[in-house]
Amino acid sequence: MNDKEYMEHKKKVLLKARNDPVFFIENFCINGQGQKYKLEPQQKLFLRDQSPYKILFCSRRSGKTLVMIADILHKSFFRKNQLLTLVAPTGDQAKEFATVFDGIIKRSRLLQSSFTTLNKMSKELTNGTRIKFATAGAQSGKKEDSALVGSGFNTLYLDECQSLDADALATIIPAVTGQMGQAEMIFSGTPRGKTGFFYENIKNAKSIRECYIDNGQARPCPNNGDYSLHRFQITDIDEDGNILYSRSPNRLPISELETIRNTIGIEKFRREFCLDFVDDISIPYYSELRQMAGIEKEPLSFEDQRIAVGGIDFGKTLNNSVLSIAVQDAPTNTWKILYYKVWELGTKYPSIIHYLTNILPLRFPRLQALAIDKTGVGNGLSDFLKLNAQYEVYDIIFSQPMKVNLVENAINNLESRFVTYYPHKKLDKEMSEYIREKTDNDRTIYTKGESDDFVDSFNLCNLGITKYLEEGPKRTTPFFVDGLGMNVLKDTRYKNHNYYNYRG
Repeated sequence: MNDKEYMEHKKKVLLKARNDPVFFIENFCINGQGQKYKLEPQQKLFLRDQSPYKILFCSRRSGKTLVMIADILHKSFFRKNQLLTLVAPTGDQAKEFATVFDGIIKRSRLLQSSFTTLNKMSKELTNGTRIKFATAGAQSGKKEDSALVGSGFNTLYLDECQSLDADALATIIPAVTGQMGQAEMIFSGTPRGKTGFFYENIKNAKSIRECYIDNGQARPCPNNGDYSLHRFQITDIDEDGNILYSRSPNRLPISELETIRNTIGIEKFRREFCLDFVDDISIPYYSELRQMAGIEKEPLSFEDQRIAVGGIDFGKTLNNSVLSIAVQDAPTNTWKILYYKVWELGTKYPSIIHYLTNILPLRFPRLQALAIDKTGVGNGLSDFLKLNAQYEVYDIIFSQPMKVNLVENAINNLESRFVTYYPHKKLDKEMSEYIREKTDNDRTIYTKGESDDFVDSFNLCNLGITKYLEEGPKRTTPFFVDGLGMNVLKDTRYKNHNYYNYRG
């Protein structure tokens, strides 16, 4: 082959590599064993899909990292003056992607010569295209103040999208708009709960592709959304938890899947490997529970003559104060949480205390008890209410064990339908974003989504019901403070609180 023939051959190879990312990866990239990559069917299907908006919905250990890196590498190599950004929930996850990417580059002379900058989290090619690996926020995926705010990029990759905070997504996604050429977004993840950005886009996909169904041909989805959904389920289990098959038997044999199942448990295995949205595991207030118990209608007015119990969460600097009130349905001996009152940010505590001591008893004359978060500012407020309110005050200290008790008590009430509730829009959103997790030492913890003002108040109200039924009524004589409700108490131990000598 002479020089001219060689150049013509090289052009044809590069043209084929440009038009087919699978050919590019399998012929220009070397794996860690020094061999050319041999992509699996689901990876090929994803890379060849030219849709600008794609979702990679796949099991753990299904080759997700490689296929996303391959997509980034192919686009960056053949496109000029672009900015491609991969966002992961945590710094460690972003660094892991960058490490895999660097390994592929360093094992290929052709690719290595195409980069002018190869820093850990930032790369630049000779064609002017740049690549960034970043986290969703300044420090983690749950920070609203994303370091990417103000940036603009042509292609956005979101890894472990189910773990990215809604506020972080709201600040990042707009950065991919308004750039030259077609904006592209590629999201990947595994199931968590039946809520949030990732779940909604899966449910409302434009089409679905599965390499083992209809030869990977796209099947239209009824909701006809924006995203091309690539689904790869590596295995499934029967009702007894037995592994049925492995779609990657050479890389992940059934024996290894069985070991993983025994290690992490069946429910988590179903979520991580069988693509089941098992939201009753990760989300305590799972969708079926909210649909079953959230059946009451919004009351016409904020008042009720029935026996009542409440819960209030006093907001701090960034939180609203929220009051929830439940009333007893005597004929069925059940309870209904129907009433919610929200004080906006910046509302002075004396105004809230005045409402609780003077106005609330007029609207709910048979209010028996109020459960209060006594942590922090609630400490002094609780003491004041104990001296001046006509109802019983239950002090609740928000330790981690108590938070678990609060949530589990509420769930038990709802599952038994002993308590039903009016599903206020904000409450429902907070419930859907509330996450149950296990720590390394097997402790259960709960983490909030955007906020938890309503959920905390709701849980306190549920605990108030439980304590009231256990302890019975204690206050029998109504006791109202005078006037504004703040000038009765003259005890010097309250001088450090901002409601002392309150006069409006």
